[in-house]
Amino acid sequence: MKLRFIGLLSVVFAALGLALSPVATEAAEKYNIWYVNPLPSTPDWGRSARLFEEAADEMGYKATVTGPNLIDIPAMISQIEQAIADDADAIITCPLDPAAFKAVIDEAKSKGIIVASVACVDDNATFSMGTGNDAYGRMSADVIAEQTGGNACVGILGTDQTTPNQVKQVEGFRAQIAEKYPGIKECTWEADNSDAGIAAQKFGAMIAAYPEMNYVWIIEGAAPGAVPSAFAEAGKKPGEIQVLAVDAQAATLQAIRDGWITGTLNQNFFDAVLDGEVWGKGTVTRVIEAINGIEQPKFVDAGVELITKDNLPE
Repeated sequence: MKLRFIGLLSVVFAALGLALSPVATEAAEKYNIWYVNPLPSTPDWGRSARLFEEAADEMGYKATVTGPNLIDIPAMISQIEQAIADDADAIITCPLDPAAFKAVIDEAKSKGIIVASVACVDDNATFSMGTGNDAYGRMSADVIAEQTGGNACVGILGTDQTTPNQVKQVEGFRAQIAEKYPGIKECTWEADNSDAGIAAQKFGAMIAAYPEMNYVWIIEGAAPGAVPSAFAEAGKKPGEIQVLAVDAQAATLQAIRDGWITGTLNQNFFDAVLDGEVWGKGTVTRVIEAINGIEQPKFVDAGVELITKDNLPE
């Protein structure tokens, strides 16, 4: 089974088509672009940071990457302030809580700095390449319904219960099961602060507290790698509790091969590829265009692909 929808973010930091951008190749001087990454130590966010750095010389910008090791909004705000002090031409970031980032983004924009929001949708940014969160939650409900025959007690694991994009995803999920799937209920919604160690503990606690739980929906990227060991320690066999994960990290794909994870919703923005082709314009290309006065769409949707055993990548 393979489901797709145009409703998630696409962040193209690689030279996949972007290096050929007229805006980039004709730049008379290097642009000063900062990437305040929410989790550069994690595989997917780390990969996006490397691609951002690798494309810098060819695209004509000075690349600065920074970010905390764990979710830390005050640290990110401080790093955006550093970018402002460095006279950045543009700042790429993920405003995990738009209200908390509003003042610093307003400050950046008042100084003529382009602010691009990736992964997180923030109307206050110059533009966002982000998640259609309601659609993501509804699609997740559809996937779970198809995989369970419409009968499931679903445990949800996310960063916390306040991160706006995840809140909207859960709201979309709840709306979809209320409208279409009376046999699906939500067992619990737990938080791990995007920490794999905490996630492992939460999985064990969820399994113990909710013996009727037959499905786990993971909506943050650090937790999937903890599934095999945590489930095994809790006495579960592969597939006994089905799992819908997020992103396509190596450990997640291996867990799908081994039967611990049923499927994962791969966010194409990390690799900027949809159906084998570069999707649209990358964030850096759009940022450079915006610096040069070319107006960008306020919100750019990308796509997500359901990966299961049937369509695992090489």
